Parts: sequence; structure tokens; C-alpha cells
Amino acid sequence: MTIKLYCFGESGNSYKAALALELSGLEWEPVKVDFFGGETRSDAYRSSVNDMGEAPVLVDEDFKTSQSGAIQAYVTERSGKFGGKDHTENYEIFRWVLWDN
Repeated sequence: MTIKLYCFGESGNSYKAALALELSGLEWEPVKVDFFGGETRSDAYRSSVNDMGEAPVLVDEDFKTSQSGAIQAYVTERSGKFGGKDHTENYEIFRWVLWDN
């Protein structure tokens, strides 16, 4: 099944999640969200995509998460790419993932 990323082009956080997916080699597709039109605040979006009204949101079969850092961590785990060689390097990577949050 193809991973879906609910996102919008003006979002730096959506870009980070999309970039990780694109570089990972995993099969994925963007689902464009009309953030400025209020789609993420709609009852339909909150009940079917993300009850917190956020984007980006990654959906991979039964797994769903928001927050670009969590999405990047999931992509790293799922693809086997971007991980460190040891505990120290993994935390250095994590530090940079969370840097602008």
C-alpha cells in the first residue's frame, strides 16, 4: 500500500516530511490539504485524518502520525535509511530533526 502524506506546499514541516519520504525510496503520494481554506479545522478532517487539526499527517495502512519529526523518525525506521551507526550518532540526528521545532 502507498503511504499517504496529508500536506500543503507552503508548510516547511510538510516539506521536511515529504523530503524524507522522497529520499527514502518508499512508495508515497501527497494528499493536498487546503490549510488556508480551513480544511484542517473542519469536522471531516478532524474525524478522518487528524483530531488535532494538523498537517502534515502520515498514513501508512493502520499507522498514522503527525508532527514532522515523528514522521521523519517513522520513515527512518520503515526504510532503514538515515539512521546512525550508534547511540551517540542517533541522538545527534534526532537533535537536528527537532532543531526548529
